Amino acid sequence: ADPIHKLATIVFTDIVGFTKLTANDQQKASDYLYSMKRDQAMVESYQGKWVKEVGDGLILTFDTVNKAVHCCIKIQEKAKEIKDLKLRIGVHLGEILEKENDIIGDDVNITARIEPFSAPGGIAISN
Repeated sequence: ADPIHKLATIVFTDIVGFTKLTANDQQKASDYLYSMKRDQAMVESYQGKWVKEVGDGLILTFDTVNKAVHCCIKIQEKAKEIKDLKLRIGVHLGEILEKENDIIGDDVNITARIEPFSAPGGIAISN
């Protein structure tokens, strides 16, 4: 399959303090990761695509910024139900190259750089 160029809303999520959490409580760390997996159906309900898991984070894409932001708000609300779980989320609209169930491109890298600017429990969105 040839790579597909397209415009997408790119989302990166990351668990705050995950390395420290893993060192302190391995079971809790793996429970967090498992709880994220359960969000896949919710992501799809917003017409989002679950691209992949990277360490303790996710890469998702959406057709619209609106759907991405509403889904991210839902993800943050669900995360707040789990004690000590804080996520950072970065959202950016840009061009991606879709290839073999992965995405690449400058805008993917930009999204990765935006995510750390999110407040724990918050969402950072590029302009």
